[in-house]
Amino acid sequence: MSKHGMKRLWAAAFLLTAAIIITGSGYNRIKTRTSDTENSKIPPSSKEAVLNLETRGKNKIQAGNRETMNRLAVTENGSIIFSMEKGPSENQEDFEEWYITSPYKNKQLVNVSDLYAFLEHYAAWDYLNQAENVEFRDSGLAVEESFTDSGTVRFLIGQKNKKGNYYVKEERTGRLYEIDGTQTEAMTGLRPYDFIMGIANLVYLTTVDKLEIRTQETAAVFLVETDEDRNQVFIKEGQVLEEDGFKKMYSSIISIVAAKEAEDSTASGQPVLQLSFSRNTDKLKNTQISYIPYNEEYYLIIKDGQSDFLAEKSAVDDVIAVIDEYCR
Repeated sequence: MSKHGMKRLWAAAFLLTAAIIITGSGYNRIKTRTSDTENSKIPPSSKEAVLNLETRGKNKIQAGNRETMNRLAVTENGSIIFSMEKGPSENQEDFEEWYITSPYKNKQLVNVSDLYAFLEHYAAWDYLNQAENVEFRDSGLAVEESFTDSGTVRFLIGQKNKKGNYYVKEERTGRLYEIDGTQTEAMTGLRPYDFIMGIANLVYLTTVDKLEIRTQETAAVFLVETDEDRNQVFIKEGQVLEEDGFKKMYSSIISIVAAKEAEDSTASGQPVLQLSFSRNTDKLKNTQISYIPYNEEYYLIIKDGQSDFLAEKSAVDDVIAVIDEYCR
C-alpha cells in the first residue's frame, strides 16, 4: 500500500475513534509542476517537500511565533490559491482546529500530523543573503502569514537569479533577501489536498440529535438522546436500539474518505446515499451529505450543496450494504 493510502487509513482510524469515543506570466512564475512530481524531483506531498527542507542559509527572517500562527496563505496576482486557517471547530463546541479554507467550497479539516513542524519553516524563513543593488521584479506570487500577537507578514516572491535562487521581499520592512530556489518553490507550491484529513462524513456522534438516512432500499430516522455525561440512547421508530449495533453502523458511515479532487462538480442524478445530521447544539450547523453517480469508479460527494471531492464507488457501496442490512 502506498504511503498516501496509509495516511488516509490512519486518518480514518483516528477520527473514527474520536467520533465514537468523544461520543502565469511574470518572472519565472512558480507553481507545482506535475512533471517534476512524476520525475521524483520533489516528494509526492507538498507538505513533505517543506518538512524535508534543509537549512542552507546562515540567518532567519523572524516572521512571528509559530505558537501564535493562525493563518497561512499563498496568493497569485491578488487571488488566494491556498489558505489554511485556525478557527472554530465544526465538530466540537468551544474548540479551535486548523482548516483548509481555500480553494475548496467547503472548509476541510487539516491533518495535524507534523503540522507544527511544517509551520516552523514559515515562522522563520531561512535566507542566504540580504540582497543589495538588485532591482526587484515582482512575480505576482506572495506568501501571507498571520499571528495573533504580531499581525500579518507578507513575503513577495520576485525573480530567479543565475544561481537558481529567488529574490524575496518582506513587504512590511521592504528588505530584500536571496532565498534558496528549492526552499522558495516548496514554500509556495502548497497543494491543499496534501493537507486535508479527508473524512467525508466527519460528524461526532456526541453532537448528533437526529440522523436521517436514505439509500435506494432504506429510509430511516434515528434519534439520539445525550445526557450531561455524554451517555447516549439511540432510538428508531420509538424503539431503543442496542448500542454496539448502532455504533458499528455509524462507524461505517463515517469511514468514507475523499479519494480525490473532483474535476467536474456538475454531476447530476439521484443520490445512492443521503445523510442528514441534525446537531444537538446551536453552536454547530446541521449537515447534509449526498453521493451522486460520477463514473464507473467514483461517486461525487455533495456536502451542503457544494462538491469538491470524489469517493470510491466500492467503499460507498460497502457502506450502503451495511446500512441496508442494519435497517432491514
